[in-house]
Amino acid sequence: MPRERRTQFRLALAGVAVALAVCAVLRWQAPMIGTAAAGFPLVFVMYLRTCGRSGRGLVATALFAALLGLGWALVAGEIVAQAYDVALGSGVTFGHTMLEGLSIPVGGAILMLLPAFAARLVPGLIRDPLDGYVFGALGATAFTAAATLTRLSPQLETGVSTSERSVLALLVEAGIQGIAVPLMAAAVGGMVGVALGARRRRVVAVIVGVSVALILYGVLGVAEVAPLAQSVHVGVHLVLTVVALLAVRVAIHAGAGDLGERPAGDTRVLLPVGVGVVISAVVVAAVSAVITPAVPNYKCPPDCGRPPMGTPVATNPRFTAADGSFSVSYPGPGTAYRATLDPDGVTLDFIAGDTGTVELFGEPAAGRTPRAIAEDLIARSYPDATVDYEIPNAAIGYQPGYGVFADEYPQDSSGSYTRLRIMVMVAVKNEVALVASAVGPYHEFSPSFGIGHPSGANLQLAMDIGKYVNSFTWHGDPPR
Repeated sequence: MPRERRTQFRLALAGVAVALAVCAVLRWQAPMIGTAAAGFPLVFVMYLRTCGRSGRGLVATALFAALLGLGWALVAGEIVAQAYDVALGSGVTFGHTMLEGLSIPVGGAILMLLPAFAARLVPGLIRDPLDGYVFGALGATAFTAAATLTRLSPQLETGVSTSERSVLALLVEAGIQGIAVPLMAAAVGGMVGVALGARRRRVVAVIVGVSVALILYGVLGVAEVAPLAQSVHVGVHLVLTVVALLAVRVAIHAGAGDLGERPAGDTRVLLPVGVGVVISAVVVAAVSAVITPAVPNYKCPPDCGRPPMGTPVATNPRFTAADGSFSVSYPGPGTAYRATLDPDGVTLDFIAGDTGTVELFGEPAAGRTPRAIAEDLIARSYPDATVDYEIPNAAIGYQPGYGVFADEYPQDSSGSYTRLRIMVMVAVKNEVALVASAVGPYHEFSPSFGIGHPSGANLQLAMDIGKYVNSFTWHGDPPR
C-alpha cells in the first residue's frame, strides 16, 4: 500500500483514539461505547475497500464472526461477571484463575479464529497469505466488535453520561475496549489467516500461529484476573497488542514470496470513518437514553418501608477459629448460602438472587486500626475501588469499629459490564481483628427492591448480613 494510504489509516486510527478520549473526559459513556465498538471496524472496512476487497465471502465471514461474538459474550460474559466478587480474605484462587483467567480467554480466542478456518474450507476464498490475512483479521474484528457491544450493553442502562465514575476509569475503559482489544484481535486473526493462506509448510505455520494466539490470550487472561491496578492492566493490554502486531508483521514477511500484486484503490478514508463513528455514537447514545430507567421516586405513603420487626429466632451453626480466638454464627445447610470453613473464618457463596460472597473471619491486628485493616483488605483485592460512604456507628459483635461501602468497576476483555458493591466492617479487640465483608453486584434500592425505604447500601447481601455480624464473639467474651 502506498505511503500516503498508510498515513491516512494511521490518522483515522488516531482520530478514533481522540474521539474515545474526548468522550471519556466528558464522561459520555454511551457515545464512548459506540465509538469503541465501531471505530476500528470502520477503519478496517475502509482498508478492505482501498484494497479492492468485497464480495459475499467477506460478508458471510463477518456475519458468522459477529454471531459467534454475540453468543460467546452472552455466555462467557455472565460467567466472568459472576466471578468478579473475589473474597477479601482468600483472594484469587487457583480455580478462579484457571476458569476466568485461562479457559474463557483461550476459548474465546479459538472461537474468534473459527471464521478464518471456515473461509479456508470454501474453495477459492483464500488463495494466498494476503487473502488469509483479510479473512482472518475481518473475522476477528467482527467477532470482537459484536462481543464488545454485547458485554458493555448493561452499561447503557446507567445513562448516556455518568458522574459516578472517574475520568481515569473511563479512559482506561476506552483504551482497553476501543484500542487494545480490537487491535490485538485483528493482529492475531490476521497472523493465523496468513498461515492459512501459506503455500509452503502450511500445517507448521498454522500450528505456530494458533499457538502464539493462545499464549497471548492466556497471558492476557491471567493478568486480568490478578488484583492489579487498572493502569497496569492497560499496560499489559498494550504490550500484548504490540507483540501481536509484531507477530503478524513477521508472518506477512515470511509469506511475502507467496503474495501476488494487488492494486491499491483511491477510496477516501478519513471522512467515511469520521461520519461512521459519529453515527454510531449518536445511535448508541439514543438507545441509552431510551433504556435508562427513571430515578426511583419514594412517596410516603405508600412507600414508607416495613414496620420495625425483630429478626425471627434461628439456630445457626457456629464456627470457632482454629486458635480459639473468636467464634461466629453462619447459615447452615438448606439456606441460600454455600459455606466453606477455613481455619480463620467462613466464606459464604450466596447462590440466590443477585449472588455474591460473604466472609466472616479474623486476623491479627498487628497494631493497626480497624480503618487501616479495612483499607488494606480492599486494596489487596480491589486496588481501584473507590469509597462511596463510611458506615456510621459500625460495630462487629457489638464492639465499635469501622465500616465502609466501596465500588469497583472491573476492566477486562471477557466479562460483562458490572458495578461491584463492596462492604467491609472491622473491629479490634485483644489484638484480634474480626472482619465481616460482602461483595456482590450493585443493585439500587427502590420501592420495589430492598428494605422499602431509601438506603445507601444498594447491595442485596447487606439486608441479611446483620445477624451474622452481631454474632461475632472474641475469646473470653461473656455468653449472650
